[in-house]
Amino acid sequence: MASIMKRGSAYSVRYTYIDHRGKKHEGWESFKTKKEASERKITIEKELQDGTFLIPDSMTVQELLEKWIPIQSSKHKWAPKTYTHTVAMVQNLIVPYIGGLQVQNVRTFDLEQFYTTLSQTPKGLYKQGKKQKLTAQQKKRCLTAASIHEVHALLKTAFSYAVEWDLIHKSPVPREAPKFTSEERAIWDEHTMLAALQTMEDPALHLAVHLSMILSLRVGEILGLQPGDLDFEAADGRGTVAVRRSMQRTNKVSLEKTDSSQILYVFPDQREGSTSSLILKKPKTKKSQRILYMTKPLKDELLAWLEKLKEDEAKSDGRYRNCGQLFRLPNGLPVAPEALSKWYREWRDKHPEFEKIVFHGLRHSSATYQLMQSGGDFKSVQGNTGHATAGILMDTYAHTQDKPRIKLAEKIEANFYQSASSPAAPTAPAGTAGMTAESLLELVRQMKPEQKREFARLLFS
Repeated sequence: MASIMKRGSAYSVRYTYIDHRGKKHEGWESFKTKKEASERKITIEKELQDGTFLIPDSMTVQELLEKWIPIQSSKHKWAPKTYTHTVAMVQNLIVPYIGGLQVQNVRTFDLEQFYTTLSQTPKGLYKQGKKQKLTAQQKKRCLTAASIHEVHALLKTAFSYAVEWDLIHKSPVPREAPKFTSEERAIWDEHTMLAALQTMEDPALHLAVHLSMILSLRVGEILGLQPGDLDFEAADGRGTVAVRRSMQRTNKVSLEKTDSSQILYVFPDQREGSTSSLILKKPKTKKSQRILYMTKPLKDELLAWLEKLKEDEAKSDGRYRNCGQLFRLPNGLPVAPEALSKWYREWRDKHPEFEKIVFHGLRHSSATYQLMQSGGDFKSVQGNTGHATAGILMDTYAHTQDKPRIKLAEKIEANFYQSASSPAAPTAPAGTAGMTAESLLELVRQMKPEQKREFARLLFS
């Protein structure tokens, strides 16, 4: 039961409660008037009776996130890269601003203000509670809407756990995420892809880019390939590539804190005291494990590359260390993702005639080209790209290009105005034995409404 006591000019509601550990505590809340205290007393007694009383807790947002991350990581089997990214986001974008607030005191308004502050914060500058005057250059480097959207999604999940843990009754995270408009990634059309490929003289870079352009592979998937993943006799001699693993560079702390079942192999350190490790991990999703089909030029290049690996090993005088990967340095050690990215950037700097796109942009270019070639067959292209759903493919990779849009305009121009220019109903040709499906469709398009209704009635009768 609760009671009211007068303390000077204020009134206090005193009550006892039992915490999560079963320990009994005494609490009190102060009010200016006896009426307010009486109303609160009735509410507390009711909440204590029906079990909805919110037990006072001083846990801060930072403490909540530090408790939430290991649970979320274990539950969803985070990859080391995901763990590292999440921890960095918490430490750099959340803790400096709202990390010290008590979870039970956070209000929706606080988070909306927090999002506004983030949108005005240059990358790398985090000053809690201080407004900053930004230069024009700093404004260009402010956090993107995508980053703020990601912070919102993280907080939404973390505060849902706070509700489950009875820390709060209702999440203060705004229902709607901050408005987010994604910018379409720059891509190349098929002519640019081929022209760029023909300028790449480094055999390793040429093969990696070729694999990305034809098979829509990610960087980690390319470097995760092993000779055993290549079957040159499969698919009636066309040849297949099996995607079974991905390579990543990850820091060792994250490696220790993530699900070990996701890690297939950890490469030995090449530098003493290294804080990161090169690893092979399971693919991003179940759909990422897939069989892809070679083109003849790609098949020929892969065969030539395997011969080159044999030559490198033969020339090494016994110092060759075969790492087992398809992509190796001349000494047999694996090619790391950062090395491939560096080679690509160096090529790009030497060839300013091509629009600048990141290496992952090659995957976007490939997926878009495949969608165009397949006539929009999303399921088939999804099988090649390895996306979990066709929806992700449509939203992320279905880039718009001018050439197919111009062709679409030409088709509209050829067909849309036919009814106005040819008002008379067409007559069927004397002999229809050689009529094609296209000519029949054209005939139906030119029919009058009553003729179309009659045609439909005959068709389905």
